[in-house]
Amino acid sequence: MYRPHKPKPKIHLRSSIFILMISLIIVLLTDSVFYYYTKRMLTSELGTKLQLIADNVAISIKHSKTGEKYVENLIGQNLRTASLAAQYRLDPDIEKVTNEELTVLSKELMIDHITLMKRSGDDIIGYKSSEPKEINMSTKSWSRDWFQAFNQLLDTKETNVQSGQALPHYWSGPMNTSMTNPQFVDKWGYYYDGRTNYILDPYVHDTFFRDYQRETGVDAVINEMIHGYTNHGAKEIAVYNPPIFLKQQEQYKKEGYTWFTDREILFGSYTMKDNRDQEMVQAVMQSKQTKQLITTIDGKTYLKMFIPLQLDSPVVIGLTADYETVQQSIQQQQVNLLILIGSTALIAFILVILSIRFINRNREATAESIQEVYVDHIGSLFRSMKEQRHDFNNHVATIHSLVHLKEYTELDRYTTEIIGETTALNDIIQINVPALCAIVQSKVIQAVERKITFIHEVSNLNQINLGAVKATDLVRIISNLIDNAFDAVTISKKAEDKEVRLVGILEGNLLTFKVINNGDPIPSDRLESIFEPGFSTKQESGLHTGLGLSIVKNLVDKYDGTVQVSSSEAETSFTISIAV
Repeated sequence: MYRPHKPKPKIHLRSSIFILMISLIIVLLTDSVFYYYTKRMLTSELGTKLQLIADNVAISIKHSKTGEKYVENLIGQNLRTASLAAQYRLDPDIEKVTNEELTVLSKELMIDHITLMKRSGDDIIGYKSSEPKEINMSTKSWSRDWFQAFNQLLDTKETNVQSGQALPHYWSGPMNTSMTNPQFVDKWGYYYDGRTNYILDPYVHDTFFRDYQRETGVDAVINEMIHGYTNHGAKEIAVYNPPIFLKQQEQYKKEGYTWFTDREILFGSYTMKDNRDQEMVQAVMQSKQTKQLITTIDGKTYLKMFIPLQLDSPVVIGLTADYETVQQSIQQQQVNLLILIGSTALIAFILVILSIRFINRNREATAESIQEVYVDHIGSLFRSMKEQRHDFNNHVATIHSLVHLKEYTELDRYTTEIIGETTALNDIIQINVPALCAIVQSKVIQAVERKITFIHEVSNLNQINLGAVKATDLVRIISNLIDNAFDAVTISKKAEDKEVRLVGILEGNLLTFKVINNGDPIPSDRLESIFEPGFSTKQESGLHTGLGLSIVKNLVDKYDGTVQVSSSEAETSFTISIAV
């Protein structure tokens, strides 16, 4: 018998490409989400780290400022002691004191210089001094605290100004740039108790104070944060002086020197600059909230954070951290993610192709199996037709003889049998479902052999669209139900004709088949058990294994269909319904 060539399984290329494109889109979306999430997470982590550094710096600054204030006040107290010693040595009349005498006394008291100040009109001037630049120095133009404090001292009033250190008959101004010699930052003390006609003004340079700052002060803490053994992550720390940094207050400069109190950066350093720094400091001062930005300096990426802090006055701490490590970490994680996703996508794509090939092969194998059944049963059908054609001449001769002999009753019976066979054959051919046509033809032949009247009424199936797998299952369902019916009528004790009917119809999208036999009824107590594997009402006959109805039930359940059975003395009916 001719066997068609087995086609190669077809891989649906369009579906595969579509799946690949969807996978790539998912990969890109996943990578983008991961990139921004990771970047935000790592930036937040770095920001938290910088916030901790800022908190440590702020605490250190406050403690160091307390220490610096203590040291500065200690210097102020020493200057007051020096003032009392100088008053004891000097004449109470300023006119009788010489500049040379002040020079010698300064060295003896281990201070840098002594200036004697007195009123001159509405001004207070340096009249005698060991520093020539201090002589005739006017103080009227100095800030209000200084000139006001001088007047309060000369009026023998308690000094009451916002800045500096006030002690009995004494006031010491904050450290600042020297008016007469701007290259120095000095600490001054002013003493007047009314026993002289001048204010004693001993002062020292900031050498000792600077040494203290470098060793244990704020700058020492900042330097440890940046260059210490522990890497805190900060590359630069700056404490901004907002009024000066934001140009809200003009810096006081003289001879090219900026006044110590008017410096833009109070502590730390400010070399890593961005043109948005002023904007950030302004925003922090207004909102009292931390701000940050990412900037590129000399080809490297940095994160700059600006944090508000309250010292003697509001200031802003600026921290600059290396952002390259964050970007490298993000890039490395991205590479790892892409490798992971790419590998997964490749494996998934290969699995999809293999699945498609497997499905195609299964479909092809199923279709080939059905084709073999179909070809075998159609072959049987054609052989039957050839046999009928071969016997056609004999039928005609027999009819002719019966007519000639005027045996009309026998002629009627004979022609009725011939017409019945022809009608059955025509009905089978018109079923329009090849697999069903083949199985019905085989059952017709079996019915003839077993002397069973097999009636099939299958209509309206030309609109049904059965796939290869569903056609196979349909053949198994119908075949098992018919075989079960054949067995039932074969062992029946009824004397009447043994009859099995197959009724099939498609109504809407519901496909219904009924297989009816007139054998013995099924006992009512067994109706619920007939679909169990191995159960049979005919086991004593040896004709059945009890698996047919179980197979039918499993196949119908596979398509969410229903199986109904009813049994009476007249007939037993099995009805299956499947949505198609």
